[in-house]
Amino acid sequence: MCGARLSASAAAGSLAGADTEDGTGCLDAVLAEIDGERFLAADVAAALTACARECTPDLALRLLLRAITCASDAPLTGEQYTRLEAIGAAMQYGEHIVDHVKYLVEQA
Repeated sequence: MCGARLSASAAAGSLAGADTEDGTGCLDAVLAEIDGERFLAADVAAALTACARECTPDLALRLLLRAITCASDAPLTGEQYTRLEAIGAAMQYGEHIVDHVKYLVEQA
């Protein structure tokens, strides 16, 4: 639906600068994180996977982070958080994108 709307709009410009970074180099890592989150319902995981492949891994990771914050039973291990931080750094995220879920890291 988005593609059809954008193609019909003369006002839709092309991406430039930082907007062109879509995380394609991180696709496998994003897919692995989606697959590793056991709290996700199967349809949500499938939608995030489709988003990563058909839209951008950047968008899929941001939606995954949102799903993590919305789930009441989504504690993160330190290792998971470290991987999310690494992906965020590779995508040139600012400091407050991934650390928004840091409070969910299980305290050992």
